[in-house]
Parts: sequence; C-alpha cells; structure tokens
Amino acid sequence: MIDGLIRWCLKHAFLVVLAVVAIMTVGYYAMMNTRVDAIPDIGEKQVIVFADWPGRSPQDVDNQVTYPLTTSLTGTPGVKSIRSMSGFGFAMVFVIFKDNVDYYWARSRVLERINVAQQRLPVGVTPVLGPDATALGQVFWYTVEAEGFDLAELRSIQDWYLRYQLNSVEGVSEVASIGGHVKQYQIDVHPDKLRAHRVTLMDVYEAVRKSNIDVGAKVLEKNGIEFFIRGVGFIKSVEDLEKVVIRQEGGTPIQVKHVATVNLGPEFRRGALDKAGVEAVGGVVLMRYGENPQHVVERVKEKSKQLELGLPQKTLADGRVSKVKIVSFYDRTDIVKETVNTLQEALLEEALMASIVIFIFLLHVRSTVSVLITLPLSVGLCFIMMYFFGVDANIMSLAGLAIAIGDVGDMGIIMTENIYRHIAVGDKGKSHFQKVFDGASEVGGAIVTAVSNTLVSFIPVFFLTGQEGLLFRPLAFTKTFAIGGSVILALTVVPLVCFLLFRPVKWSKRTVWIIAGALGLVSVFAAHAVFMWAMSGGHYSGWPMSIVVGVIVALAIVRMTRERFLPLEANPVSRGIARVYTPTLRWILAHKKTYLIVPVTILFTGLTIWLGIGTVLAPVGWAINLFAREKASPELKLTMSLKATNDVARPLVEFDQMRWQRVKRADGSTHRRIEWRRPDPKERAAEVAGGIEVVLDKKILSGIGREFMPPLDEGSFLYMPSLLPQAGLGPALEVSARQDMAIASVPEVESVVGKLGRAESALDPAPIGMMESIIILKPESQWRHKPVKRVFSDWPGWLKKPLMWVWAEHRQITKNEILTELQEKTAIPGVLPTFLQPIQTRLIMLQTGFRAMMGVKIFGSDLKEIERIGLEMEQMLKQVPGATDIVADRIVGKPYLEFEIDRDRIARYGVSVRDVQDVIEIAIGGMNIMESVEGRERYPIRVRYLREFREDIPELEKILVPSSTGAQIPLAQVLTIKSVLGPQEIKGERGLLVGYVTMNTRDRDEVSVVEDAEALLQGAVRDGRLKLPPGYYWEWSGQFENQVRATKRMSILVPITMFIMFVMLYLGFKRWWIAPIIFFSILVAAAGGFIMLALWGLNLSIAVWVGFLVLFGVVDDDGVIISTYLEGIFDKATFHSVQDVREAVVQAGLKRIRPSLMTISTTIFGLMPIFWATGRGSDVMKPMAIPSVGGMVVSVLVTIFIAPCLFCAVEEWKWRRAQRLAGAPTNAATTPIDAKP
Repeated sequence: MIDGLIRWCLKHAFLVVLAVVAIMTVGYYAMMNTRVDAIPDIGEKQVIVFADWPGRSPQDVDNQVTYPLTTSLTGTPGVKSIRSMSGFGFAMVFVIFKDNVDYYWARSRVLERINVAQQRLPVGVTPVLGPDATALGQVFWYTVEAEGFDLAELRSIQDWYLRYQLNSVEGVSEVASIGGHVKQYQIDVHPDKLRAHRVTLMDVYEAVRKSNIDVGAKVLEKNGIEFFIRGVGFIKSVEDLEKVVIRQEGGTPIQVKHVATVNLGPEFRRGALDKAGVEAVGGVVLMRYGENPQHVVERVKEKSKQLELGLPQKTLADGRVSKVKIVSFYDRTDIVKETVNTLQEALLEEALMASIVIFIFLLHVRSTVSVLITLPLSVGLCFIMMYFFGVDANIMSLAGLAIAIGDVGDMGIIMTENIYRHIAVGDKGKSHFQKVFDGASEVGGAIVTAVSNTLVSFIPVFFLTGQEGLLFRPLAFTKTFAIGGSVILALTVVPLVCFLLFRPVKWSKRTVWIIAGALGLVSVFAAHAVFMWAMSGGHYSGWPMSIVVGVIVALAIVRMTRERFLPLEANPVSRGIARVYTPTLRWILAHKKTYLIVPVTILFTGLTIWLGIGTVLAPVGWAINLFAREKASPELKLTMSLKATNDVARPLVEFDQMRWQRVKRADGSTHRRIEWRRPDPKERAAEVAGGIEVVLDKKILSGIGREFMPPLDEGSFLYMPSLLPQAGLGPALEVSARQDMAIASVPEVESVVGKLGRAESALDPAPIGMMESIIILKPESQWRHKPVKRVFSDWPGWLKKPLMWVWAEHRQITKNEILTELQEKTAIPGVLPTFLQPIQTRLIMLQTGFRAMMGVKIFGSDLKEIERIGLEMEQMLKQVPGATDIVADRIVGKPYLEFEIDRDRIARYGVSVRDVQDVIEIAIGGMNIMESVEGRERYPIRVRYLREFREDIPELEKILVPSSTGAQIPLAQVLTIKSVLGPQEIKGERGLLVGYVTMNTRDRDEVSVVEDAEALLQGAVRDGRLKLPPGYYWEWSGQFENQVRATKRMSILVPITMFIMFVMLYLGFKRWWIAPIIFFSILVAAAGGFIMLALWGLNLSIAVWVGFLVLFGVVDDDGVIISTYLEGIFDKATFHSVQDVREAVVQAGLKRIRPSLMTISTTIFGLMPIFWATGRGSDVMKPMAIPSVGGMVVSVLVTIFIAPCLFCAVEEWKWRRAQRLAGAPTNAATTPIDAKP
C-alpha cells in the first residue's frame, strides 16, 4: 500500500503540486480564521443563577432565597457540584456541570429548575441566569473620562449610551458598569412635618406611586383623521415630585414638598472604581462563551471609536472644550498578541535552526530543500486540522507545534537521506525514477512504524480530564496533526521533490542565473510577507532581511545546479563522525561492564533527583534502623506525627530528612554540617540556649517539587486586599485610593485601576470590603537595574572593563522583587492582601471560590465555629515553609442592628408586623418606589427619612409607625434595637455552610506545601491544639488539585502507553530482547531529563511530563533505527569470532549513526529557541522543552551506544554458547564475515 502510494505520487506530479498549492491556500485561510487566545479556556462549564433582593442582610438572603434555589437545583442532570454565596442584597448559585455537557443545554436545564423554584421565593425576588460567559470572559475593561463632568453624568453616559451600544457588538455577552453615582430622585421625609400634617410614611409612598404613570386610551377619529390618545403623567423633574398631592384638607392640597425635601442625588451603591487615587466610572466587557477574544475586542474597539464621535462635550471656564472619551486599562488582546508573537518567533527560529542543522549534516543544498519544504506544509496541514476540529490557536496548541518541529523534520530527513544514498551509490543501470522509488519504498514502512510509536507516546495527554485535559489536549492535537502531516508529506511530496531536484541539470550558466534571479526576487516578497505576519510589522519594515533571504535563495539555486551526488561516507561530516564514533564504540564493545556503569549511574541519579533520596534508599535506611536502640522523646514523636504514648525508637538515619546546615556559634564563627535525621526539639532547644543558631537549612535531594503548571506571565498583577467586615464604603474608598497611589509610585508600574465591591454583573460576587486593583507593568526593557557586586568591582577601570562584557555589574530587577516592593508599599494594618494575575485569578475564583491559588474549605453548620477553626488554622499555616498570603475568612464580624418586634406590644396598638417592617424598610433603608421615564433613561425614585433622623439608635427609636386608630407611635414603643455581630457573606456547598482559609505559595511547589500543611493540621488535631467538633471537616482545594488528579491519571496511562510501545517493539523485531534494550535507553534518557530539571530548578508539572512524552518518542525512534539495521546485518551474516561480532556492530552503527545524530540534533537545536525565548508565554513553553533537551543530550552522549553495546553483548553470549555446544574454542581468530546466500 505504501509503495503504491509513493509510485502514484511520482507518476502524477501535477496532481501532487495542485495538492501542495491547496494545502498552502487552505492552510493560510485556516491560520487567519482560527480562534486565537492566550491560553485555552479551562474554566469549568458553570451556570450562574443570580437573584437580587435589595437591602436584605446575607442571613435573610441565605434563608429565604439561596437555600430554596440551591435545593431546587440539586439533581439537575449533568451537575458536578453546586456552590452558593449569599451577600448583602443578592444571592448567587454556581452550578458546575461535567465537561461533556453542552453549555447552552446546561443553561436551559437550570432555567427550567429556577422557574419551579420561583414559587418558593419571596415576592419580588426573580432569579435570572448570569451572562453566558466563562471565567475568561472579562476581556476588556475601560474608564469613561472627561474633565468638567461629574461622576453622576459620566455614569449616566455609561449606563444609557455606552453600555447598550457595546452590548450590541457581536460576541459580547454583557457590559457591566462600575463606579460613579447612579442618579436618583430622593424624597427625604421630615417626621415632624408628617406628624403636623397627619400624614404617614405609607401615604407619601402611595401618593408618589400613583403619580408616575402614562396611559393610553386607544384612538379618536375626527374629520377623517385618527389620533392616538396618550395620557402623559411620568415624572420628569424634581418639581414634578414636589407637586405630588398626598391628600387635601379643607380644599388645601398637602403636597410632597410640604412634608419632605426632594432633590437629585446618588443611589445607594456597593461598588466603586478608583484610578490613580481618584474615583472614576468604567465598565467591563464580557465575551460570550466560545467566541474569539481577539475578534470580539477588535469589534468593541471599532464600536468605541464610532461612539466617541457622539459622546457629550463641555466648554470649560478657561475656554477649552472637554469631550468624554473611552480609555481602556485592561485589554486581553495585548497578552494574546504578545504570546502569539513569542510563539511565532520561536517557530521561525526553530525552522531556521533545523535548516542549519540539516544542511551541516548533509552539505547538500538540494537535499536540504527537499527536507525543509515539509516544515511549512506540515504547519499548514496542522492549521487546517485545527480549524476543522475546533482547536484554538493559543500558547498550548502552538507550543505543541513548536515541540513537534524536530519530529516533523525527522521524517523528511530519513526519506531524503535514503533516496540520496540510492542515487549516489545505486545501480547505474536503473533509471532515475527507479532509484528514487527504491529509496523511498525502502524506508516508507519504517517511517510509519517509527511515527506510530511517537503518536502512541502521546496517548496519556488525550485521556486527561478536567482543567488539565482542557489545557493540554490542544497541545496533543497539534503535535499529532503536525507529525501525522509530516508522515503524509514524507511519503507523497518528499519523493516527488527529490525526483525533481535530484535530476542532472544541463542548463547553461545564463539560464541558471536568470532562473535564480527570478526565484530570488519572488523570495524577497514572500519573506517580507512572512516577516509582516510573524513580527506584526508594517509594509515598510523588514525589507533588508527580506533582500538577504532573496540573495541566499538565488545563490542556493546556483549552488544546487553544480552539486554532485557523492557517497554519504565521503561526506566530510560523515568522516568526522566516523573518526569519533568508531574508536569510541570499539572501546565500549571491549569494555562493556565499565561503560554500563555510566548509564546505570545516570539512571540512579535521575531517579534520586525525581523521587528523593529517602525513597530510593528506603531499603538501606530500613536495614540501618534495625539497629536503632535510643527511645524517641515525646517531642520528637509529635514531629514524626506519632502519638506520645507510642513506643518508638529514634531512627539512626532518615534519608528523607537529610539536611545541609550552616550553623553560627555563640562566638560568631560558622561551620557547615549534615543532619542525617530529623532533630529532636529538645536537642534543638539546648543548642539555642547555648547560643548556636542555624542560619541556613536546606534539604538534601528531597525530590522534585510538583505543581499543576507554571503560571503564564501576564505582564500584570491583580492585587486583591480585603478589609475587615466592619468596614464601610467610605473607609474602603480611602484605603483603595491610598493603596493605588502607593502602587503607582513603583517605577515599573504603568497604570493601576482599583475596583472595590461589585460590578453590576452576576460574575462578580465581591462584598464592599473586597478590592481588586489591576496593575499593568511597563515593558521589561523599561525596568530598573540593580547593581551587582563582583569580585573585580574594585579593580581599575581598564582592567575590569573586558570582564564587564561577560559579567555585568548590574542586573535587571525581577518580577518577584517588584512584587515584594508592592507588598511593602501596600502594607496597611487591617488589610489582608493577596497578589495574583488577572486571568489566573478569574479561573481560580470561579473554579474554587478562592481569591488565591489554594486553600482549605471548612464545612460545618455554624458560621461562628467555622470562623474559629479558620482563624486557628491561619495561625498554624504560617509555620509552613513556602506558604504566603494566608488569610482566613472573617465571617461573623459584620455589625448588625436588629429590630426585635414585641408582638404583645404591637397587639395593644393594633399594628401588624408587616406595618412595622414596611416603616423600617422605607424610613431607614429607603425603598425605590419606581423609576422615572426620561426618554431612553430611567432613574429610581425613593422615599426615606432625612439623614439626621436615622443616624443613631435614639433617632431610629423615634421613627413613627401608624397605629390602627390613626395615631403615630415611635418604634421604641413596639420593638427593641440591639447591636449584634453577623455574617458579611454566607457561602455554602454540598448542603453545608463553608468557610475558607486561602493562601499562595512562593519559592516552593504547591503540592509539597499542601502536604506539609495537611500534616501540620492533622498533628494539631491529634495533640489537641486544633479542636474539630462533630459534623465538621475540612478539605483542600485549588490549582494543585488538577496536578494531583492528573498525576494519578498519568500514573496509570503512562505505564499502559509504555507497555503498548513495548509490545509494538516486541512485535517489530525477531529478537525479543531488543525491546528491553530500547526501553533501558528510554529510562536513561528520562533520567537525563530529571537531571536537567534539577539544574534548571523547575518543578514537576504536567507540562514537564509532556516534555518527557516527547523525549520517549524520539529516543524510541532512534533505538528502532539502529536496532533495525543491526538485526538486518546479523540475520544475513555468519561469524567466526567475537571480534567479527563486534566489527559487525561497528559497521552497522556507522551506517545509522549519522541519521540518528541528525534527528536528535534537529530536535535539540529546534527546541533551543524556546530556551532563549523571553517573550510572553515563554515561561509556559520552557518546562516542555527542558526534559526533552536534557534527555536527548544524554542520548547523544550515552544512549546511542547502549543499543549497540547490549546487542553485541547478547550476540557474543549466543556465539560463545553455540561454540561451546559445538565443542569449538571460543577464542577463534578473526576471519572475514561470510554473508549467507
């Protein structure tokens, strides 16, 4: 079948060329229209139910709204979990569905359930679905600014003009307003005037309600003309409200203005926006689920420019004209463009590096071209498949393409090299067509077999679930698409290109130069187009480089016409490789045991680095500790998480507790020491008492840390401080302004805008004390530099100047140092800070409810008890190394004024509970009666007591309640007012109340911090320091859950995949022991990857495991290449001595060492641009490249000798055994190898 495909492509060149053109055209279209984002949308499929109940406390909301909604939604098909949050005046229920559920089907199911739940809710409470947006939906934030406009005017422009216009943009789900003042008609009632005019508060309420209405009376026809009849009665101004008649007495009307003051003022608000210490008005654009963020933001910007022409303007006192404008302060497309640009540059540099490596090994331009043509075509095929399979172009999918470049080139290398060999040394009697066909068909099957192993190695990634699956599956798809495309091209296009390019050229010099010049000119414009796409430059940039490319292409064409096809062994590079490889391999074959010490040592070192010395040497430690006799002290037992009553001997060694310490003595001198076991607290106390201080303490080979994935550097911070529950809007505004000004004073900060409280969106559940400041950093090129003290810093200038070129006396400030400075500047007593990044925070908050990377969820039935447990945990967790920003929820700290109605007393006055509650709600809270209708704008109208009559408890007690006799009695006669503490917000999950203790990590991996923290809490429960009542429990949640879940899944899938690869190898060879040999090579290469991780200081994440899977495929392919040739030679030859066996192995190795080195070098140098990449997104790509490069470096230096060494050892043993069975001597002299007929 493969031979037939190759033959058909060689005979139908025109159709193949048409297919190539089609791939380029459709690939370009797919590339331009594929959805682009910074990272995959890994937010859970979450439907938010929002219910507004203005003025109600969290306790009332939770009892009457949140709980009925939650119970009604329980049992919805496809639901994974339900969380709830009851805030001041609103309820939110988060319904999280399974990943395989369609998002809009889920919304329809929730809508059905809340329609049923509506019957159980209080009158006037209508639950609605939140916007159809995900955690990554907040793509664009902006402020509305203008000099001379007040906050109320700007908010009206935002609410009634900008919001609806931007919401009409395709792909926008919602535009939420934040900050400023909503205009409100305020009727402030004077209680003394009410009493004087014998008017009740409800009379005012009803009068206003009946005075704001328009009606219609059908039509009137007069003289053949039809008139629509309309009764106009909507309130349009303050004067209209003042003239509202409450009642008349003796022919004299009593109007609102007689008992109240009417004015325009700001409505009650629970959110604000601060820009550089000054209040501002703004909005946030939420993108609809499944939309392209880049396109959505571009459309929003276009609409904004269109709207700015019609925005209001004012002439200021000095004659200047001030016009309202829209100013963005957070734009997701910035990070999208920066990330994509980084990946585009890396892809171009990888292709260039691969080209250089291929040319160096082949030293043949035509062969190089035949390989390089597969790179852009494979990328085109990959984008075509991405477009049709719905895979977005983001950092993960493009990273998959980047790490596949080496494998893509390998397919073309193998095919081209074999065709070249057949043309250079093939049968001269065969035609050019036959030579190309023979060379291609000879390796066609091997290419398919090798690639099948590579593709199988990525099976675990496809089976990942949850967020890790959403994150890494795009990478697996693109790598599979690229490698699959490269195989197709290697079998179809490469043979045809070789057939056309490898022909003898008989053109004249003039013709050659004309063709070279024409193609060079075409290359100039093609290169310029590529530079414009990759570098996002203009039409006038990139021309010098494009001209250089054109000249190189022209000279390459001239060179190609003069090239000869020499035997590969005559190639200078091949001769150089042979000079090194031949003596090295011969020495190894003569000293096998000595050589095998090296890979075994590498394997042991890699395992120790990965698992930790305590795990690797656990049997040794167990054997040594059999001789332990010293009894462990009670204090030591506690540190060992044992009960004090346990009879335990103190271990002699604890390899997992080995530490390197620098100790300072009482006299100031220092020395170093190694602790072989954990210290006894009593011994440590004695050292402290003796003046001995441990100034540096590091664990020795404790194992590689674990995390979900390195966070994407977004170029910004999201600062989220929280005030204590007692704080109100005024103090929160003051704190926010002070902190934003302090943040803006850091030189690296470009802008800072702070939000406190809620934006008007169901995606924002923040209470008034929660602040969010988006901090945008300047480009790294503008960051400060810090001086660095060098050994030569005090040397004369002329002497240290050359050294400064290599070791500069300054360095750029790091992001962590900027973060530390921001934390110092924003430190305010009573403010609990957290620093993350915008996208990272949105994902975590909607996934877990946390405002940090991880935390503890405490479940129970009493909020006070949950708060007590949380506060105790907060103090304990501060002892955990690496844990930072530890904050427990302050749940029951919000002051409440409770009005307790005495039912006996209200009965004496003939007053109902409803009457009293209505007065409380209207007089104190201020009830919005209705809205004015002023064209397109709507403003609320509310009735309330004057401020001076509701500011403190004595005045509140004087508020009047109408009795059944018409008399008005003060509240003090029918109720008691008391101050209590209650919850600021109430969170629920799984039918229980829940509280959080959140934290971040720094300078340590997430999983280790959680493990240490859990051990600490469990120990505290055992020794009584932490009391947990019956019915209460805690569990950890956060990003590390994804790592734990993925690790468990990978621990099953990776061995299964390795077993499949082993079976494929076993079936692919006649000798069963070749498969274990190749697998040993894979393990040694993997150990090299772990060593590289340790040198680089990286934690073990899913991204790192992806790099290992890439490594497994490459090393497996190289083992297959050399083992296949070895087996072929040993099947066709007979040997008369051990030396003959070794010589055969050397000759086989020489035939396959060059393609093996080419494939490894192409992969290594192809990944090098990822190493030196510094742009946005490089921090996510590097962990995938590091283990691959580390393992392949070990493969070049060590593992390419393992297969020949062990193969030779087995064949020598078989030869010696055969000689012994035949009775012949086993040290026969060397004789030539006789090939079997």
